[in-house]
Order: sequence, then structure tokens, then C-alpha cells
Amino acid sequence: MDDQRVKRSLEQTRAHLARANSELEAALRFLDPRTDDEDEMALVRAVANARISVGDALETIRARLGK
Repeated sequence: MDDQRVKRSLEQTRAHLARANSELEAALRFLDPRTDDEDEMALVRAVANARISVGDALETIRARLGK
């Protein structure tokens, strides 16, 4: 791929990941991190871990784009 195509691809991916991060943040608002329910607690952990992974991916893209 040429540089412009790679840059465009990274920018589109960054936009999708930013939206995903917002959606995950919103999902966490519906969950109770202090719950005694094991299933809900597993979901809280899974969503929180997903946000961390998305954040890591966003940082990688920012570094590649030099921003």
C-alpha cells in the first residue's frame, strides 16, 4: 500500500475505534461494578478490558500517525 492509503486506513480505523470506545464507556454506565452477581461482574470486567484494548489500539494508531 502507498503511504496515503495507509494513512487513510489508519484514520478510518481510529475513527471506528473512537466510536467503539464511546460505546463501551456508555455500556459501562448501565452496569453495576459493585454487584454481587457473578455474571454481571464478568461482563463489567470484559467491557473494561475491551476499553483498555481499544485504548491501546488508539495509542498505537496515534503513534503511527505521529499525533
